[in-house]
Amino acid sequence: MTGPLTRLLATARLTLATAGVAVLALAGTAAVVTTPAQAAGPRPNFQMPVPCGETWRMATYYGHDDYDIDLTFTGGASNGRPILASASGTVSFAGWGSSGGWYVVIEHGDGWRTLYLHMIETPMVGAGQWVSTGQQLGRVGSTGNSTGPHLHYEQVRDGVKTESYFNGVPSGITSDGSPSTGPLYVSGPTSPARNMTSQNCGQAANRQVYESGSHSGWQMLPVNSITGSATAAMVMGTNKLLYTVNNGLVYEASSDTGWRNLWTGISGVSNNALAVINVGGVKYIYTVVGGWVHEASSANGWKNLNTGISGVSNNALAAINHNGVKIIYTVVGGLVHEAASNNGWRNLWTGISGVSNNALAVISMDGVKYIYTVVNGLVHEANSINGWRNLWTGISGVSSDALAVISFNGVKIIYTVVGGLVHEAASNNGWRNLNSNVRGTAVSATTVSGVKVLYTV
Repeated sequence: MTGPLTRLLATARLTLATAGVAVLALAGTAAVVTTPAQAAGPRPNFQMPVPCGETWRMATYYGHDDYDIDLTFTGGASNGRPILASASGTVSFAGWGSSGGWYVVIEHGDGWRTLYLHMIETPMVGAGQWVSTGQQLGRVGSTGNSTGPHLHYEQVRDGVKTESYFNGVPSGITSDGSPSTGPLYVSGPTSPARNMTSQNCGQAANRQVYESGSHSGWQMLPVNSITGSATAAMVMGTNKLLYTVNNGLVYEASSDTGWRNLWTGISGVSNNALAVINVGGVKYIYTVVGGWVHEASSANGWKNLNTGISGVSNNALAAINHNGVKIIYTVVGGLVHEAASNNGWRNLWTGISGVSNNALAVISMDGVKYIYTVVNGLVHEANSINGWRNLWTGISGVSSDALAVISFNGVKIIYTVVGGLVHEAASNNGWRNLNSNVRGTAVSATTVSGVKVLYTV
């Protein structure tokens, strides 16, 4: 809670900081990364800045400033509780201000940012650092101009405060009831307090989906308001098709419909296992439901049918069209298995063992099937003409949760995630793993008209 007089100075300072201007903290210094102003894109899928499942009270008060939210924990003391990033982005400020105390500003791209004030101590993150949704930024305190432990939170669009949304739901905290505070005035009485339960559930939470293309220097663009915990992509003709898993439901969006996200009717699937292929103009989706692999196709109204393949990882799944045969790859207890539609989906061990239960990718190229796996942070390649001998590519230090591969002009290209950044390695450059500067914790890839396209969350 902030007094009007002190807040007037602090508002000016925060405005400079959040507008991307380097500033000097009034009671100490902190590095600031400048960010140019730009027209706001689609709203990121902001989550509450507190741990998953916790219920917090959101409130404001007369003279607070419109759209500002004070959050307090309903389950006990707020002091010292974790403060989490509402969405992924780059920290543009992490330091001290006389009004906000210890606080953090995150730039989410396309004109969006969030602010987290009154932390109990120095933030856990620094300026210039990339943070993921749900990553801890600090702890709730009462530093700066505050009368008690709470988290002061704001969402800003193109430098102007706006109503905060959490998991797509408006907060309802709009007017502070006063016409004389801050640069904004939202008429009406002071917004009543309300409780909300956090859906900020870490890596399993749905996150904003971004598209990046090799022809634009891998510029990250949010795909409308599409969110998910897993993505898969393919191309039919010149149309890019994007599939996502959101709360157990599989959605399809296409570039020729303006990325209108439509539920396929497929439900109850794992948050992270998803694969799609095109066979003869028919789209096939593969999911994992309760350890069983299911197949649905556009030719059967997306009826999700059990293939009979059981006991597989809920987080690793890949599929290819190999000479007109549908082939599924799964991970069962660290062992990679192959099942084909022309052998009744009999799931056979390939001999590849010791792999991550979360990372699996496959391509068919010149009649050869190539499988890519992650073993202790090392990317391995095995193919059907070498008896699936799993050989280290030389790529190391990667996430065990993210892996994608494409065939591009006869070159095999692998995409991995290292420290929250997507890297690209190609078979014609000795698998030299190069940083694309695309952010994300998961990645899928496809190609269209000579362009490599990545989808990340």
